[in-house]
Amino acid sequence: MTARSIVVSLWVLLCAQAQAVILLGVHAEEPAPSIGNLVLTLTPDGERIELKSFASSDEVVAALQRGDVDLGIIEDSEREHSKLALVTDLYPSVLHLLVREDQVPDGLGEFLQNGPIWAGAPGSTGFRLAQWLAQDFRIPESDLTLLDNPYTEDPSSYFIFGGILQTDALDRLSGFRLASLDSASRLMNGSVAEGIALRYPYLRPFVLPAQLYPSLSNEPALTLSISNLLVTRTDLPANTIFELARELDALRPRIAAVYPLAGSQQLADRTRAAQAVPLHIGARRYRDRDEPGFLERYAEVLALAMTLTIATGTVLASIRRQRRQSRKDRLDTFYQRLLDLRFALTEKDVAGAEIAIQVRAAQAEVMALVIDERIDADGSLIAFLTLSNRLLDESAS
Repeated sequence: MTARSIVVSLWVLLCAQAQAVILLGVHAEEPAPSIGNLVLTLTPDGERIELKSFASSDEVVAALQRGDVDLGIIEDSEREHSKLALVTDLYPSVLHLLVREDQVPDGLGEFLQNGPIWAGAPGSTGFRLAQWLAQDFRIPESDLTLLDNPYTEDPSSYFIFGGILQTDALDRLSGFRLASLDSASRLMNGSVAEGIALRYPYLRPFVLPAQLYPSLSNEPALTLSISNLLVTRTDLPANTIFELARELDALRPRIAAVYPLAGSQQLADRTRAAQAVPLHIGARRYRDRDEPGFLERYAEVLALAMTLTIATGTVLASIRRQRRQSRKDRLDTFYQRLLDLRFALTEKDVAGAEIAIQVRAAQAEVMALVIDERIDADGSLIAFLTLSNRLLDESAS
């Protein structure tokens, strides 16, 4: 390969890297496209994001699983999605229950029998939830009428997830009023909304404030919300997702400006809650960035362990010194015996042969101590043996 071809290959490789993009799949229901356009302004890890539109959240999930896109905005659900991981919650959709002004259903069970109902397209979150709740309330299939679309037949009721209703939508709802799952005062006191959220954990109770829609209701309405998530494929690099999560945090005020519900105080961060889509490792690293590290969490335990180790070491060293001193003291008694025998030999008080017998007896006792009590064979023992052998020599002369 020539130098020119090497340069050309490197240039092509660098251009390919420079042109690398992250594809974001977005379903058609607002505000997903508007928020998707905001996400396009991000450049995580220096990469560019491009938008790809799909008709529904399920199509976005399928595209992610096929590897056609790298990121996607989808609705939370009860279903697990293989190969997908969560980056963050983006915004909520709120369930609106609307009935005609001349109809006053007594509870959710009667509402579901007040058909025909527009609950969203077949397979949507609202459509599936209406079917499941009808089963929970033991409503016969013949009494539940869900429309495939709201154009061929006028709905008597609406059971639909979405954002804050805009003026044009309110104009089309003339003659309807906003219904509530239960009294808003019963929230956190065993309300119907809490019971539904307990059975379907991806839903959360939510209160639409009084006179949010003056033409529809003057009272607060207790309802449900569902999160719309930004998800990614599990094989995307952790550093890229970490940077994406960081930039999204800075983008949240702009998202709230486009879609005010995204900044609602009723909706706390759900990234620590149980969800069907597990948190991506890069997003987890960003979420836990300010958490105390191992040394910070266990500093007191480590300090206690170190103190106990030092104290134990000090005690053991003291015991060892005492044992060594005790053994030395026992050896010192034999030194004294040798000195006494040498004095006796010098003064001719005892015969040399008797001195030799006592010296050999002392040597035998000392060697027994070395073996039985493990007295160190150090300089003290060598000095004893040298002195005793010299005394034997003197006693023999």
